[in-house]
Amino acid sequence: MKLAFSTLGCPDWSADQIIDAARTNGYDGVQLRFMDGERDIRKALTSFPGGPREFRRRFERVNIALCCLDTSVVLTADESGVSEGEQMIDLALTIGAPYLRVFGGEIPDGETRPEATKRAAGKLTRLGRRAAQRGLRVLIETHDAFSSGAHVAQLMAEAGDEGAGVIWDFHHPVRMGETPAQTARLIGTRTYHVHVKDAKRDGALTLMGEGDIPTKDLLAELHKLGYQGFISLEWEKAWHPEIADPEIAFPHAARYLSDLFLELGIPRG
Repeated sequence: MKLAFSTLGCPDWSADQIIDAARTNGYDGVQLRFMDGERDIRKALTSFPGGPREFRRRFERVNIALCCLDTSVVLTADESGVSEGEQMIDLALTIGAPYLRVFGGEIPDGETRPEATKRAAGKLTRLGRRAAQRGLRVLIETHDAFSSGAHVAQLMAEAGDEGAGVIWDFHHPVRMGETPAQTARLIGTRTYHVHVKDAKRDGALTLMGEGDIPTKDLLAELHKLGYQGFISLEWEKAWHPEIADPEIAFPHAARYLSDLFLELGIPRG
């Protein structure tokens, strides 16, 4: 397995600061969400000197992968014309990110869960096919009304696997009452990317190892499945400015997760 961090944890950092943190702390990749204080990553990359292609080259020169492009696409939301998802697929291709994140979203008023799931699955199928044509994959995160492995599995059963898959955010299925083994059975074989964070039972975010998320058990389940992708720290500094700064959280998480890899016999890389 490989380590990454999301720039959700350092929303004001420049590309150089992001790269320096990754190299200094032994991260293999970066999950792109915000940059330079810009909350629209498309604008941030367009204004980057040399544009998105030069941004990609900057990371390639130091062998830091851009492992996932995060979007705010919501599968249950209505769209018209060229969708944000289609635009973000093209951007992911340009910067060399193999995956892009989407949300299932909440169940709209007036719809049942089966109706919303069917409509969301239709959008994921369409985006997945477009992504597959470009050698990419669109991943739905365990989040919102699709926080449990069970609900994501229902959506994926309707959407199919062409160009689609799952981001297993460790926090939300646990919060929904699933055990690591249950979630692994439901979505493990469709998981292409993983988010880690730690939190107390009341939802308060903590540094890794200081909360109640059974990270060791979750990693052990992934290891059983033969997962070899990225374990990406999603430190939610952009949404919770009161939590520790990335200068503290990023090196702490890298040490904590690396120690767990050693304890569980999980090879790096």
